[in-house]
Amino acid sequence: MNPEEKARRDLERLETEREKLFHASPSASGGGDDPMEILGKRVARILGPLLAAALLLYLLTEYLPRP
Repeated sequence: MNPEEKARRDLERLETEREKLFHASPSASGGGDDPMEILGKRVARILGPLLAAALLLYLLTEYLPRP
């Protein structure tokens, strides 16, 4: 096997791994029908931005110099 064939085979393998990693559907990794998993995702999607905004507000009020 010459180096060019090996390089093409390696590139094809990397492409299939990339497709699996970045373009896999969420249902492929699990059933996705678990009600607790769905509830957990909903709670996290709501609480995440709220906690980030609260932390940002706290940091701005505590550490910015007051006029």
